[in-house]
Amino acid sequence: MSFSESATRALERIRELTGLEVFASLLAENPSSEQAALNLERWLNATANPAFQLQQLLDSGVGKVLLYLLGASQPSADSLIQNPELASLVLDPAELARVPTRHAVEEEGWALLRSSNSYSHSLDRLRFLKQRWNLPIVVNDLGDAWPSERVWTALSELAVALVTLALDVVWEDQKRSRGFDGDCPLMVVGFGKLGGGELNYSSDIDLVYVYRDGGEEQRLSRVCEALTRALSDRMGRGQLYRVDLRLRPFGGTGAVASSMRGIESYYELYAEPWEVQALLRSRPLAGPPELAARWEAMREKHCFRKMNASALEQSLEQRSRTEAGADADDIKRGAGGIRDVEFLVQLLQLAHAATHPTLRVRGTLDAIAGLEEEGLVEHPVAHALASGYRFLRQLEHRLQLVGDQQTHTIPEDAAARERLAMLMACVNWRELLVQLNLHRRTIAGLYQSTLHPTSAPESDREHVASELGTLSQAALQWFDEHEEFYASLRQNQDSLDRVNAILRFAPRLVPYFQASVALTEMLVSGEIEEAFDPVGAIEGLPLDASPRTVAEVFARSWTHVLAQYALVGAPASPETVTGMSPPLGISELTEALLRHCARRLLVEFEMIGLGSLALGEMGVGSDADLVLLVKSKDRHFDAETHAQMFLGLISQLKRLGAPIEIDLRLRPEGGKGLLVRTYEGFAQYELESMEMWERFALGYSKLVFGAPEGYDLVLKAAYAQPLTPERLKELLAMKKRIETERVLPQHVRRDVKLGHGGLSDVEWIVHLHEMRYPTATSAGEAVGMADRIRALARAQLINAIEAEMLQRAYGDLQRVRLRIGLQGLKKELLPENPDRLDRLALSLGYQTGNQFLARHEATIDAVRAMYREALERLKG
Repeated sequence: MSFSESATRALERIRELTGLEVFASLLAENPSSEQAALNLERWLNATANPAFQLQQLLDSGVGKVLLYLLGASQPSADSLIQNPELASLVLDPAELARVPTRHAVEEEGWALLRSSNSYSHSLDRLRFLKQRWNLPIVVNDLGDAWPSERVWTALSELAVALVTLALDVVWEDQKRSRGFDGDCPLMVVGFGKLGGGELNYSSDIDLVYVYRDGGEEQRLSRVCEALTRALSDRMGRGQLYRVDLRLRPFGGTGAVASSMRGIESYYELYAEPWEVQALLRSRPLAGPPELAARWEAMREKHCFRKMNASALEQSLEQRSRTEAGADADDIKRGAGGIRDVEFLVQLLQLAHAATHPTLRVRGTLDAIAGLEEEGLVEHPVAHALASGYRFLRQLEHRLQLVGDQQTHTIPEDAAARERLAMLMACVNWRELLVQLNLHRRTIAGLYQSTLHPTSAPESDREHVASELGTLSQAALQWFDEHEEFYASLRQNQDSLDRVNAILRFAPRLVPYFQASVALTEMLVSGEIEEAFDPVGAIEGLPLDASPRTVAEVFARSWTHVLAQYALVGAPASPETVTGMSPPLGISELTEALLRHCARRLLVEFEMIGLGSLALGEMGVGSDADLVLLVKSKDRHFDAETHAQMFLGLISQLKRLGAPIEIDLRLRPEGGKGLLVRTYEGFAQYELESMEMWERFALGYSKLVFGAPEGYDLVLKAAYAQPLTPERLKELLAMKKRIETERVLPQHVRRDVKLGHGGLSDVEWIVHLHEMRYPTATSAGEAVGMADRIRALARAQLINAIEAEMLQRAYGDLQRVRLRIGLQGLKKELLPENPDRLDRLALSLGYQTGNQFLARHEATIDAVRAMYREALERLKG
């Protein structure tokens, strides 16, 4: 890699300053190696001990993240240079893992304010607090350690805390200077992205100031003006936030602050439809609780009543006026941009929230999830809106990170575009542009077809839409990118039937079909129903295949497996199903991917699969639970490094579209423990610290990669302690905690996995017997649940009728769980929406939802009864 002359000189000066070499390879994947080198030099010069700080950075496993930050965001780099001690936040994994909450930030802020010696010093402390928390947020965002929603929430929680703290500081100052007394009578209300909990790095914060009825408007308005200045004035550390007050009653011509009675009258008499729409995302941030309660009641009254056609038309006209002339490169206001998603979702909320309380939320993604849950939009449409919104918001964040500018426009400069692509984890600008155009076309199409439907002469497209009825919007979102398929779908009823089956019974798969023209061609032609070897497709990949190729092959194979299952259809009668279905193949496919990743990285650890991966029962959204072990202590450091690389590769594949999720939380000491344990360290932990629930989890295990000695250690730990009555009691207490903490009371009979009579009950029946009678059951030899149940019957721990019942129940529950996953429904819960329940029942071979529910209720009651009987036997 070549560096500019200024970057090379900066690295030379760093070597002279510290006596240490910063290898160019550390900057190889940096968005701006020159900026990173120059900022690294500035930061080191600002520290008290540059050599020590640089050595710590080079030795740290996350040191490269700091260098990435220095090249990606100049405002963040300036914060580090201004406060060099804050680098410890970036280099400490425990600090990085902390997610800011309003309460935590306020506690920290009050501690800082107690040492303040003046009003201006207090505001400076708050600006430092913002710098202190922005850094870990940016690092977690750039490193893809946090999902987009967590980044938005963290920024919003930080802003709410800082506004609250600033109000306290201003009020105390006003009490001293203007003679106010008592508690602050002002309420600060956040609108827009702050109100919705979806703030950007460089967002304005939309605020409205409200005071108690009977308050002195003129004096209190001065307090509000002082708060606005405190938030927006620039000092040595910059400003806290730009403040926008234009959403107050009567906009820019209205009073800075209004009484609560005045606000209520305004929304009753004068508010326009667009103002009611804005009220939807409002949220009281600070102030008297009674005012907050009245605000919530006002929001409920005006936002969640039936929306009339006139109000809808006015909202559409207003938006057309305000967005007219938006630049094509404006990802916020342009066609298919952020505003299209927000506007569409908010109008659907206003139209349906009166009868669907689930929609009375503030966040855009929460509202999309609610629209899908209520059956108002199909899963492919909801997925397209949510994924497009996440992508555009992340792109917006990357644009704003560079210089703390409130920009939403793609840069024209070629170098800036390539840098933006790198920040979005794309190979180059061309790749980013393809993704951007795809999302924007999809969003624009959904926006247009939902809010501006048009009738046209019947074309192949219109014919297909007519044939698919309520599924038409999802189908158009799928095929409008490749309109050549419409003719085939019109001419071939079998092709249309297959598309209809995927849309109706497996909508979770539509985004993967949409991403792969080849896979869609296989579906339309019928080739997708032919036999194929998904594991062989992964195993046949060369170890130097690009990550994009690996992700595409895995996603295509994963989708192919599940599509075949969906297209086979349900049995003519569910009563004809006996026992458990053969393994679906997702577990084997996932194992193949994990082995490929391990081999291409030349990892030096064993990989033990747990849970559904080990049982061969992974479903649509299953995580791959793993424990990593290494034999030699001398190789532990390398193994830990390889584990970081392994997780990084998995994250990269996931970003590229592979449906893969790794979970290492079952390792010794959970999320706080080392990623890899030596054999000796694992054995010591097993002897000294391992709890019974951990041994229980290790009982469902399988060697995925590496030497069998590592698996033998895990298996030994699983059965090392006899299941005494005391230990059984300990395990049952954990089971009860799971049922009460992870399952809501109303979901006890709807949760197919953790609810009463669910999959978990079957697994506990089987494994508790294995732990009590390991020799009789040949514990550790059987892998799949079917073999384990047969082993219990052979050992005469259950009778033949019980074994058959368990086999049938487990098979039924797995089929229900899989069909729920294919539907894209929330978690593993039976849907409450009657239409969705009917659709689930039909996919399982039942005529109606009620017919399915009757069979399912009988199944879970039988399993729960057997679970209780098994516990009584084991206790005795």
